[in-house]
Parts: sequence; structure tokens; C-alpha cells
Amino acid sequence: MKMSVTRRVLATVASAGLLLVAAPTLAPANAADACALGATCQGALAGSLGTSPVTIQMPAKFNGTVLMYSHGYRFSTPVPAAFAGPTALNLGANPAYTAIQVPAFAASFGSPVAYQANNNPEVAPNDAVAANLLSQGFALAGAGYANQGWAAAEGVQAGENLIRYINGGAIAGVKHIRAWGPSLGGLISQTLAERNPGKIQSVMPFCGAVAGPEQAFSTAMTVLYSWKSLIAPTLKVANYGSYAEALGDLGTVLKVLGGAATTPVTPVGYPLAQSNLLAGLMGGLPTKSSVYDGITVNPIIDVLAQNPAIGPGAAPGAASAQGYSPVTAGASSAVAMLQNVGTAAALGILGRFDLEQRARLIAQIPPTESANFSDNVNVSYTSLLSPEQRGEFGDTLNATTVMPNNLNAMLATLDSTKGNAAARFPANPKAIAAVRAIPAPKGTYGVPTMLMSTTYDPAVPAGNTGWLSDRLSASFKKGGSKGVYKVSAFYTVPPANGWTSFDPGGKAPSTPLSLAALGSSGVGHCVFTGEQIIGAVSTWSKITNATSTKQMKAANRGFWAVPGVNGDGGFQPDPLKRPNAKIQP
Repeated sequence: MKMSVTRRVLATVASAGLLLVAAPTLAPANAADACALGATCQGALAGSLGTSPVTIQMPAKFNGTVLMYSHGYRFSTPVPAAFAGPTALNLGANPAYTAIQVPAFAASFGSPVAYQANNNPEVAPNDAVAANLLSQGFALAGAGYANQGWAAAEGVQAGENLIRYINGGAIAGVKHIRAWGPSLGGLISQTLAERNPGKIQSVMPFCGAVAGPEQAFSTAMTVLYSWKSLIAPTLKVANYGSYAEALGDLGTVLKVLGGAATTPVTPVGYPLAQSNLLAGLMGGLPTKSSVYDGITVNPIIDVLAQNPAIGPGAAPGAASAQGYSPVTAGASSAVAMLQNVGTAAALGILGRFDLEQRARLIAQIPPTESANFSDNVNVSYTSLLSPEQRGEFGDTLNATTVMPNNLNAMLATLDSTKGNAAARFPANPKAIAAVRAIPAPKGTYGVPTMLMSTTYDPAVPAGNTGWLSDRLSASFKKGGSKGVYKVSAFYTVPPANGWTSFDPGGKAPSTPLSLAALGSSGVGHCVFTGEQIIGAVSTWSKITNATSTKQMKAANRGFWAVPGVNGDGGFQPDPLKRPNAKIQP
């Protein structure tokens, strides 16, 4: 497939090349350029923000519909191997990252090995899903991004260029283009659908960060400011002057989390597990992880309870004294939060560094000014802990002899600085404006939409999906409620009876056994089974083609029957925590 591009400058590249400008003129393809049936074609498309590699995979028999995929978030900077292993980000097993040498990392992180994101395109979540979709007759297309990080502008431009190229003849016989993608790719796909009416037939953002960057990083600010106040006072949190400062913050968080079992009290004097649990609850992070289900306690407690010398009432304490865990459901949730905060911190710190650098370039913010775009000066942290969370986790948050009345003491410490700009993190209005200029969905209803999320996602809370669903519904009603409303939101769920599993007599859960019992459903960021993804695409087609409310209901029922999909049509995830709801769009 010939993918050369001719360009003429239609407008200057605005704000250091990070905002979308008028698109370049693409040379129209002809029949000889079309990707052949059964072939995989690769090339590159140039735009004002840079060059994007492109992959197109064609089925043996084309059904006329192209599924255009936008991939998820990739870190813009090299990540030290110490942070990228299987127990952390697992970048070594990710084909989107390449191992490189950064000699400067050796002294601080014990190795010069780091992982740098590439800009390789993806056409589906994995090869097995791609093969299945090709067998159904779909053509698959995807573009890489000219830059990584919060590359929404680059991703939207790459998608728009790819649409033009496909429609120009790169794929013969095209009837429809549908946009889909996970995480940041979900944000990009939804934005493409909103900005290109008539060019995209329908959209499927799944586990998408669709509420935008301000929401994503306000969650991180809540968690990290709570950490700074209660756990690790040395954290910088925001306005990073260098990548080394950001790596230092992430290293501090991961080191503290790694030593949680042996260092139960923070330097500030609060219990670590409860402080971290509170931070995560206020940020809206889930209280279930891939190993800790927030339900199951160690079976040894039941054994000890049957011992007359110990008895039921003393069994939890006796088990805890011998190192058995978790001893209560609340303890299970607290340890789950230790895992989830590690995931959230990686994006909240490294992603913030990237976005602050983008804000500096877009708004031409000098080094002497802050590039922070998340204002927490007047946030009431007490109000971020809902009554439901207090009721469910109040006993756990107070279950410590370290600090009397621990929950109220922690909240008092957090809110003692309310209104104090010197103690908190005021945002630079120029940085806020720059971040708001980066493409993001508005929630405008225009095309059939299929939404899907795991219920317990530590990186992109499921409330993002609920937020977009609510926005689309309001937009549809504002538009006069004409025709069939074609939006469905689905949530995958883990086993209802829990999945934390133990080796016989084990003091702590077995990770392999717990993961096997979980079955990759409902927990984690963008973790879906192949059956769920393929079923989602099938349901997406039914939603797209529905001509009546009856057909929409039938499509929903069909997907609810897929294992691991929540069949409760009235389910709503926990709403997003919005500490700056009065000033955020």
C-alpha cells in the first residue's frame, strides 16, 4: 500500500505543535494503493504534529466495515526497570515498550535498563481478538501517535488523517468506519466521533479516560496530597522541575508500599495502611484488587476460633500476631488499596510530569512559574469521604492503637491547610487553560455508542464511563429526544463470592491461586476476557444497526449473558470524586 503524503502548510503549528491545527492535504489513493484482501499493510501518515505509523489488516472477505483502533496511554519518558517489572507496571512484557539503556539510572535505580514507549500502531486489544474480527469480515486499522504521554492531540490528528486516507482509497469497498479504543484511546475515539460527524458510524470507548485530564489528575492530586500530609512529607506532588523529581516521588511511593508490612507507622505518626486507605477512598479508587477481594479473610482464623484456648473473639488477634492476613474484610480492602495506589501513582506522577511539560510548551510558561493545573487550595478533604464510605470503612480506619480517633485526626490534618496557598498547590491559570485546550470529549450525543468498563479499575475509575453515559443522555434529551437513543453502558464484575485464595496454611494469599480464581474479569485496568471483547464488538454492531428500542433492549440482554458482565441494567458505578467541581468543566 502506497502511503506517501503530500502536504502544504494551511496554518502555523500552534503552541509548540501540541494543539490541533488545520489538517494537511493527503494525496488521494487510487485502486492500486488499496490494501489487498488478506494482507497486512503498513506505512506512515504525516501531519502538523508529526508522523504517525499506520497498520491496516484486511480480511479474506470484507464486510464493508472498518474498525479503527486508537491505542491506550504510553509513558512519554523512559521508565526505570525497577519500576517496570512484573510486580509494578510490567512494561517488559508489553510490546509497546522497548528496553533501552539510560546510564544515569544506574546509580539511583540499580540498573541502566529502562523501558521506552514506541509509537507502533495497534489494530485490536490482542492478536486473538484481531483474528476473530478478521474472520467476521471486518477490516482493522490503527495509527500510532507522533508523541506519547497524554497524546490526545496527536491521537485525534492521527485518527483524522487515517479516516481521510481510508476514504481516499486505502481500503476498497468501505461502507462504514467505526472508532474504538481503551483508556486514553477511548478518550481519543470519543473525541473523533464528536468532531467528525458523518465520518464515523459509531464509537466504542472502553475503560476510557473520557472525563478528561483534569479529572484524571485531580484523583492523583487527592491521593498524593494525602500521602504528603499523612505518609511521606518529602513528596513534591506537582509542578515538577525535572524528570528526576518525578522519578523521586514515584520511587518514594513504591518504596513505602513495598515496606508496608515492616513499617506500619508513617514518619508523620499515622498508621500506614489506614492513611493509604483513606487517600484511596477520597480519590475514588477501588477497594478490591486482583489478589485482595475485600471479602475473604484467612481461613486460619476459623481454625483458631475452634480452639477452646483461643476462642472466636480472640481468633483474629491471635492470627494477626502470628503473621496471618488478612484478618478482616476491612483489612483485605486496606491491602487491596496498597496495590491500587501503586498503579494510580505511576500515572499520577509520570503522567503529570508529561502533562505539565505540555502545558509549559502550549502556554509558554517559564521555569520560574508553576505548571500545576490541579488546584487543591480550597478542597475540603472531609467532604470527599462519602457517608457510605464512612459507614463501610470507619471501623477499619479507626482500628489502630497508633492514633486515638484516627479517622478524624487524619481528616483534621488534611483540612487544617484549607485555603492556605503556601501549604497546598495552587494552579496556574495558564496551565489550566493549556490543559483544557487539549482535545477531550464533551459528551455530545451524535452516533451509536457502546461503553464498557471493569467495575474496579485503579487507573481509570469506572465513574468515567458513568460520567460519559450521563452526558450523552443529557445531550440526547437536550436535542429533542428524536429517534432511538442508542447508547449502552456495561460493567464487568468479578466473582461475587470473592477470589482471594490461600495455599494450605498460608500466612498470606497466593497470588497465582487468586489470579486464577479471579479469571481476569471486573478488576484491573482494561482487563477483559477475549469473550467479553468479542461479545462487546458484536453488541456494538447490534446497537449501531438497531432501529427500535426493542432491538436495543435485545442487544443489551445478549451482552448481559456474557460471563463476567453485570446483568443488572440499573447498575451505576460510584460517581467520580470531583474535588474542584465548581471550577472544572
